Amino acid sequence: MAELIREQDLDVEVDFYGFALQDVDDTRVPLEYPEGREAGGAFVTAREGSLDIESAGHTHTATLTAEVWDAEPPAADDRGHWEEHKDVVLHCPSGELAVCGG
Repeated sequence: MAELIREQDLDVEVDFYGFALQDVDDTRVPLEYPEGREAGGAFVTAREGSLDIESAGHTHTATLTAEVWDAEPPAADDRGHWEEHKDVVLHCPSGELAVCGG
């Protein structure tokens, strides 16, 4: 069974209904946020080196919880009720992510 190793809450400034997580090595991100963003699209859009995350609110502070697991974590359905969720894979060669606003 997978074990949660670390968890961190971050305050994220949402602007124009979204934000992104992307590799801090921007040479690995062909289109930096918000370039190429499909506003009003899916809740989460995976792109090369980044994830675009949409919000129902225009401008606000959201809490982002980042988790590190020692194996594949339990399914989202097993971890409480979420209004919406999506599983995606993000390749991050640098091992570090940056939060980017619009």
